[in-house]
Amino acid sequence: MIKTIIDLFEEQQLTYKELNECSNQLAHYLRSIGVEEETLVPICIERSLQMIIGLLGILKAGGAYVPVDSDYPEVRIRYILEDTQATVAISSKESKLKLQDFKGLDIIELDAKLSIINQRPITDVQFSVAANHLAYVIYTSGSTGKPTGVMIEHRGLLNL
Repeated sequence: MIKTIIDLFEEQQLTYKELNECSNQLAHYLRSIGVEEETLVPICIERSLQMIIGLLGILKAGGAYVPVDSDYPEVRIRYILEDTQATVAISSKESKLKLQDFKGLDIIELDAKLSIINQRPITDVQFSVAANHLAYVIYTSGSTGKPTGVMIEHRGLLNL
């Protein structure tokens, strides 16, 4: 028997259908504010259902997510945001504090924008992602002392 409910975080649960619909709504919202194929979207949010919805929403919008751990030092976070030239980021009320001093960055606070995001369609976003489009960029420690962004394309995930 296939489980229809996934337990993603602590006591919270979503069905696969609910997860799909929530991430589709976020993807539609992201597209409406300019996120398109290969747009780098940092995500700085604690481990939660919102984090999973955020990651999937970015990918479904065609963007490439950039994980930013809120425990990173401020200098590292600033470097990543400047290096990606991000104009939009996903966060939460709790983690937003780590991003709010960065000028020119539209921070989508998932827990605060739910009423707006929930007005978007629950259907799949219609566009085509090519295998060579970016899926995510992860920053390593870097041998030069500065973090180095490693770009991962969708083709690198096809066997997963």
